[in-house]
Amino acid sequence: MRKLWRAKNGQFVIIAVLMIAIMITSIAALMHRTATYYKHEPWEEYLTLIRNIQLNSKRLVELSLSNYTHSFNQFILEKNLREWEINLSRIYVGRGVQLNYILAEGVYEALGTPINYHLGLNISWGRTISYSAANVSFSLNIDSMGLTGYRFGAFTLVNLTILNVTSNEITVAVKNEGGDPLLTLEEENFFVENYTVRNVDSCYDEKYMMVYIIECNQTVSTPVSVSVWDERGIKVTAEYP
Repeated sequence: MRKLWRAKNGQFVIIAVLMIAIMITSIAALMHRTATYYKHEPWEEYLTLIRNIQLNSKRLVELSLSNYTHSFNQFILEKNLREWEINLSRIYVGRGVQLNYILAEGVYEALGTPINYHLGLNISWGRTISYSAANVSFSLNIDSMGLTGYRFGAFTLVNLTILNVTSNEITVAVKNEGGDPLLTLEEENFFVENYTVRNVDSCYDEKYMMVYIIECNQTVSTPVSVSVWDERGIKVTAEYP
């Protein structure tokens, strides 16, 4: 009888130990999940917030440059950024989001070309190599996450180079701010002053990687003026020679 009691006691102890072990494992797993959630989830949210602000700020600079190349309103970028700065604090009320900006002023070099900005904007048209550009520096503070002075920039550029004019064809190269050729331009993206564009083809070029050949209905005489606008609506006008 005593042996049976001791056996039952032993079983009870084993079961109790197993139950305690299971409880400890469960609590540890729960605490790990809780710690992981509170440690990582807010940071993912903050990183998403920062990326969204960067992306939308750059997009606003692009839209402002597009507007400027069609309206020539020199103050459009400053006006849009001032409104964006105010709206951000309202959109993320309670988070303490503060976005400051500095419009490029003076000469900056980009892709080997000196660009003279005024209020963050510059267009240099009517030349064989012409461009439209915008340049803004940002500083971001988010009080709710203790972020201070996070800096990023928004540089946008479309470069149009007229390479050659032969008979009824004009060969041009179009590049963006990264120095990469714009690959998705179509016939409706080009305009040749005083001529009707009949067709636009693209082909590989050893120096420019890709060029566009604009075919007109008439024989083209020089000087000739060519305009292009990319998918963002940013316009550039170049003249040859």
